Amino acid sequence: MGNTLQVRQHNAITNARYEYSEMQLDIFLYLLSNLRKDQLEGVYEISVPEMAKLTGKKYNYQQLRLATEGMGGRMFEIPNETHKKGRQVWRQMWMFDRVDYIHGMGVIEVKFTQTIQPYLFDLQANFTSFQLYSALRLSSKHAKRIYALCSQWKDKGETPKQDIDEFKRM
Repeated sequence: MGNTLQVRQHNAITNARYEYSEMQLDIFLYLLSNLRKDQLEGVYEISVPEMAKLTGKKYNYQQLRLATEGMGGRMFEIPNETHKKGRQVWRQMWMFDRVDYIHGMGVIEVKFTQTIQPYLFDLQANFTSFQLYSALRLSSKHAKRIYALCSQWKDKGETPKQDIDEFKRM
């Protein structure tokens, strides 16, 4: 089961500017792999034992709490396709409305903000997909981000050239 789970994320998220640690990316990718179209505004659960099994890592709740605390303070900056007065608009968004740790159950409940939801669920043909297992097994935050960026072009036959400074900003 774990080797076949897919992550699907909006290309705006793939190309967004954000800085997550390796553990924060593990949490983020695990959440993305569990999104369901029929549960748009629902609460999502992270099974810590299941995530540990997929990553091959051990997690303690203090580390996880610090990771989600940091995620709550970090924003995604996305170029918005809506231009006001002919100008480019950059949208800054935060991921979580709330995060609940359920003591003694190995479960974290997450509710997403309304602002981020269209970038999680309204993917249509504008998304990147990749294997959760492969992404979680990569050994650094940079490798995880590069894997997602490269996966965006896997079916296109050619990866466009990137300006190195823009690549570093992403």
